Amino acid sequence: MASTLDGKQSICSNEQHRGGALQDALQRLTAAMRDVESELAAMKAEHDPLASHIFVARRSYRNVNDTKSGKRREMSARQSFNTACELGFRGSLDEWERLMGAVARR
Repeated sequence: MASTLDGKQSICSNEQHRGGALQDALQRLTAAMRDVESELAAMKAEHDPLASHIFVARRSYRNVNDTKSGKRREMSARQSFNTACELGFRGSLDEWERLMGAVARR
């Protein structure tokens, strides 16, 4: 215990020491959160052509008035698959059709 000027004893505490460490950690966390937020904003600002194509192709695939044999959807999937490959899609046609929402063939 430490003595003060008026003769009373006071208790030394580690809270003051922890407070500084806590404040430093809080500042580092705040800076990290700002970095993450700025990266997210940059990612949102970037235009991903493959993601846009997937979105449009899925909507188009769902809205096709298909024939009994399913040829229109098959042609739509094949055309959009070729475009997706040009944009960087690395999967197969079957994977692309699953991504578009096609049902399994019987």
